[in-house]
Amino acid sequence: MNIEFDNDFQQKIMRFRFSEPTTLATKKDVLQWRARWMEGLKTWHSPYKALIDCSNLTVAGAADEMKAELERMLRFFEGFFLKKAAGFGRADGRGHELLPFEVCASEDEGAAAIGIRTKHVGPVADDFRGLIQLQNHFRQHTVELNFAAPAILDSKIKLGELRSKLTNNLMQWHSKWNLLIDCTNLEFAAELHDEFKAMEKFFRGVFLKQVIGYSPRGPKESYPFEVFRARHNAAARLESEGGFSGDDANCKSRA
Repeated sequence: MNIEFDNDFQQKIMRFRFSEPTTLATKKDVLQWRARWMEGLKTWHSPYKALIDCSNLTVAGAADEMKAELERMLRFFEGFFLKKAAGFGRADGRGHELLPFEVCASEDEGAAAIGIRTKHVGPVADDFRGLIQLQNHFRQHTVELNFAAPAILDSKIKLGELRSKLTNNLMQWHSKWNLLIDCTNLEFAAELHDEFKAMEKFFRGVFLKQVIGYSPRGPKESYPFEVFRARHNAAARLESEGGFSGDDANCKSRA
């Protein structure tokens, strides 16, 4: 069961979507959803609201049994500080009426149902924010940034999305950190270099130590930060600064 999470720690909203067609037809399926939801909660330390994209979700099986299991699951999460949940992407014949929360037609309606406003666009393939993926290596004091598909950072709007998502992620941090960027899917417009440097200066004010990239998609000179060909070389640079462990380099290439 593939679920993508996009946590907004500032607004205390957990957004998630089923990234492929998913059918819940048995108690085992509901337990699997519960397990994935619990994984998404590992980074949370406060009450939250959940906004769920149900456009890929179908509920089948025995209606009474599934409704009871799903209601039991929701009560479980209410015990883990879930304040309210709503879904969107409602479709006839998909069993959405069996879900233990309101499922609306649009994301804006779903957001209104839990009392929030949306200016956020969900993580879809052509949405730049949705392509941004962050992984926290707390022990190594490093945030690793990569992109789920080829992306071009060529506008202030996109850079603003990156800054917003990094800022949101920093709600989990209480120490100095480095930014390690996987450039495999990233191209960088030259006219954005100064803007990126300004963003870097902002993050240095909130304990950023250094920015290093690896596996460039374009020429190394096209990035406004130091870029290495392989990940283990970038990790070694951070390790020399006491910020990363070579044991965790996890390189795809040793070239």
